[in-house]
Amino acid sequence: MPEKFDGEVKARIIEVRFALSGKISSVSKYNGDSVKKWDLVASLDRKILQTELDQQLADYEKVRADWDGFTKKHPDPQDDNKYTKAEKQATLNASVKQVELVKIRLDQSNLFAPVDGIIMDDSGIVPGLYVTPASSSIKIIDTSSFYFEFEIDQKDIPEFVESKKCKVNIEGMKEEIEGETLPVFSDGKKFLVRINLPKSEGLMLGMTGSCNF
Repeated sequence: MPEKFDGEVKARIIEVRFALSGKISSVSKYNGDSVKKWDLVASLDRKILQTELDQQLADYEKVRADWDGFTKKHPDPQDDNKYTKAEKQATLNASVKQVELVKIRLDQSNLFAPVDGIIMDDSGIVPGLYVTPASSSIKIIDTSSFYFEFEIDQKDIPEFVESKKCKVNIEGMKEEIEGETLPVFSDGKKFLVRINLPKSEGLMLGMTGSCNF
């Protein structure tokens, strides 16, 4: 087995997109920007949804007033109006659910970063652009997931069934990074070995280097 393997720095790429269709009203993060978990990335225009919520709240107030009036007139749950009461209760419950659904959709008009990372591809979104759940995904590099990956020959697979300690040298970085290999795996074409890199400072996707045993 060789004592040195060349490879490159990789990381998990998180892809996020809006759950709703709508027009972009603001963009807070663009390509290359750093994000913290739950940072706002972009927002959709909320005017239509807010109007819908106001309408649902007005409908709820009407249904609630009808329910309160009915229960005051018929306080006995065992009287002949129990079926009418059940119907009005169901109508009230449905109204509450409609309000909750619109509130959820309002929350979904904001797109947040699910991890600490760096915006890799903002899909060119700008205010005024109409997007759908199937379009304009934003890719974020998860900076907590950097790893070094290298390819091995098939004959060397037995050497990497169990973890091995090694030192990773990244070109352009002065300090070596100590780590341990993860079990070898195949992507269907190559046999690959990964080493998690605990320190992300200074690391960038695609950096090349070598792993020394």
